[in-house]
Amino acid sequence: MKNLSWENIDLLSDADISYLLYKEGKDISTISKIRGIEKNIVERQIIECRIKYRTQELGENPEKIINNLYKCNRKERVLLLEGLDEKKKKALENYAIDNLFSVNRDECLFLIWLLGELKSKRAIQSIMAFLKCTDGNIKRICCSSLGKIEAKEAEDSLIAVLKDKRPQVKQYAIKALGKIKSKKAVKYLQDILNDRNEKEYIIKAAEMALMEIEGSRCDV
Repeated sequence: MKNLSWENIDLLSDADISYLLYKEGKDISTISKIRGIEKNIVERQIIECRIKYRTQELGENPEKIINNLYKCNRKERVLLLEGLDEKKKKALENYAIDNLFSVNRDECLFLIWLLGELKSKRAIQSIMAFLKCTDGNIKRICCSSLGKIEAKEAEDSLIAVLKDKRPQVKQYAIKALGKIKSKKAVKYLQDILNDRNEKEYIIKAAEMALMEIEGSRCDV
């Protein structure tokens, strides 16, 4: 990692200089005045450097990377994952799949989320297995990840989740069915639209899913 200090100023980029001032405690407005550049440029430079240096700080070992990601908020996790090279992403995928069934509940939630972000096709069957559990949060994150992966193989399992009595679980299953463009789910989604006792946000989710599915049809 590049040493961020004024001693190496000739080696620092414009973004590095703004970030160094920020690390010293100066706010966006002050940095803007010192450097004679717009605030929005300073903000962009700081975000750029935070991602760059945080990514480097994650390390090389997949377990260490995952532990560091686990400590970040969701937005930071997404940005840091985007900054990883394909080799590291593959190592994370392998680690998550190998450890998915041996970690505690919270770690399991994180690994399922991670596999969804990595769009891991190899993890589909493992994630589907967790759809059978009774934990609503795990079922929701499974639906979300299967949708991100566009796991067509999970079509029947996701349709089965529509019977879940918990609205949020049902909502996530609906969204996933939309993302995988499940033609088989159309009938079930239409039934939801016609159910006068259904919650408004569930109906809205079904409408959006149907639009995604029907939008995938080719005109003959």
